[in-house]
This record gives sequence, C-alpha cells and structure tokens, in this order.
Amino acid sequence: MPKYQAFKQYEPSQAAAIIFAVLFGILLAAHTWQSARAKIYYLWALILATALECAGYILRYDPVLLLGDRAYVVSENIRSIVCSTGYFAFLCTDKEIDRTEKTPSVIGQVFIIVAPVCLAAALYMVVGRIMTQVGAGYSIIRPSWITPIFVGFDILSIGMQALGAAMLFNTDDNLDKLKKARSILTIGLMIQIIAFAIFLVLTGWFDRRATKASPRKMVTVRMLMIAFYITGALIMIRSIYRAIEFITVDFNSRPPRGYFFNVEWAYYVLDALPIAIATGVYNVIFPAKYLQGDEEYPDTKNVEVPLSSFEGDRLKGGNHA
Repeated sequence: MPKYQAFKQYEPSQAAAIIFAVLFGILLAAHTWQSARAKIYYLWALILATALECAGYILRYDPVLLLGDRAYVVSENIRSIVCSTGYFAFLCTDKEIDRTEKTPSVIGQVFIIVAPVCLAAALYMVVGRIMTQVGAGYSIIRPSWITPIFVGFDILSIGMQALGAAMLFNTDDNLDKLKKARSILTIGLMIQIIAFAIFLVLTGWFDRRATKASPRKMVTVRMLMIAFYITGALIMIRSIYRAIEFITVDFNSRPPRGYFFNVEWAYYVLDALPIAIATGVYNVIFPAKYLQGDEEYPDTKNVEVPLSSFEGDRLKGGNHA
C-alpha cells in the first residue's frame, strides 16, 4: 500500500514532483517578471495557470510543505467540496480518512486539473488581441466574443465534471451510479475537447484569410501564431490523454483500475511535460513583443474590417496592410 493514501494505484515519485514544481516555479517567476516589466495584464490567466501547476506539484511532493499544519484540521465540509471538484472523487470516499495525507494531495490534483483551463483562457485572450490588431473582419466571430463564449464552455465542462465527481463521492458500491457518474464526467471532458478544437479551427480560418488579405500585418504576429499552434496542440494532447485515462477506468474492481490510471509515467509525459512546454513557449515568444499595448489600440470595440474587404484585398494582390 503506497504511503500516500490519495495515490492508491502507485507510489508517486517525489523526485519527479519536485522537478516539475521547480520548473513551474521558474516559469511562474519569468512570466510574472516579463508581464510586470512590459506593464501588461492580459496574461493573468497564464500566470494563474503556471501558479496552479507549481502549487499542484508541491502538494504532490509534500502536502504539509505548502499547507502547513492546517492540513491536519481541514473540515469535513471543505474536504467534500474539494473532492467533488476533481476527476477521481472516489479517492475521497473512505469513511475513515487521514487528512494529513489525502486532502492536500487531492487539492494538488485539482490544481493540476484546473490549470490547463486557465491556460486555454489565456490563449483566447491572446488570439482575440491578434484578431483585433490584424483586422477583426477576417474572423468568423467578433474577437470580443471569443473569451466569454469559450470560457463559458470551460465553465460548463468543469461544472459537469464536478457533478460527476460529487456522485462518485457519494457512491461506494453502486455500479450503476458509478457508471452514470463516469458518463457525466466523460461528457464534461468531451465538451472541453470539442470546444477547444472548434477554437483551433476558427483561429486557423482567421489565420488563412488574414494571411491572404493582409500578409504584412500577419508577418508581425506570425511567431505568436506559431506559439499558439504549438500550445494548442499540447493542450489537446493532454486533454485527450485525460479523457482516455478516465474512460478506460474499470469500476468493477475496487479500487478502480485502468492502464493510464495505474502508471505514473503517463501522468508526467502526457500531462506535466506538455503543459510545461506550453507555458514555457510564451516565455520565449512573449506576446507583448508582437501585440500593441492597450494605449496603442484605437477604440475597436465596435469597429470591424468588413468581411467583403477580404475579396477586395485578394483582387488587389493581397498588398493591403
């Protein structure tokens, strides 16, 4: 039996956890310093995502290190709420629970699960600014709608995952309820994956049209678009892995078992590493180098490039800048 009760399926590697805690800590410090130096605030979601990853891996390494002695006195109600927000609420179903080990570890897992959602929100904000700078009319939807629409899908996805997890938390041996809970969780995961896939397609459509119509403008943000595609692909890899991990869990065995659920290498290779690279990309390709500052933007809230301008620019040879 692993000494960490929140990880019944394997003994977690403390070395791997501390490596990624330090890595995300360095990335967090770099993001914060770069944003403060550039005096920009639209990367707050990226900073939050990196902070959650860092805290999550610290808790995976040593729960008491981050939460201190208060980890010993977490109330039952708070524990229930925390456990109901994770993917695997059955990790919290023990009647007799050692809060010094399980609860902080579950909080750490929740942080790691939620962090990529914040990272996706950061991408929505960055792409919205790219569209506004290059020409909002080349996008199928208004840039100002991007964040509320797609963050709304993320919130819906997390809500369904929390509902499914709450059902798992209140069910020990009822196989039908466990399967129903898994279905709700799976739908939540699919919403997240499908919404982000649609966002990738919409952005690719914008990129293609804007590149043909205004190539010189797109050149100024090309590196940022490359960063977006890299980051988007990594988030999709991680999300698909998480979906497969849960879908393949066998509830007929107690504790539940599944290949990806029972091996730790996948956790780091398909989750931790892709998200670390995704956040690090924006340290190297820093958005403020390619995007205008708020003070440089005209009042573009209700100003858009007419969609018809795309055809006109194309007929002129695409020299419109």
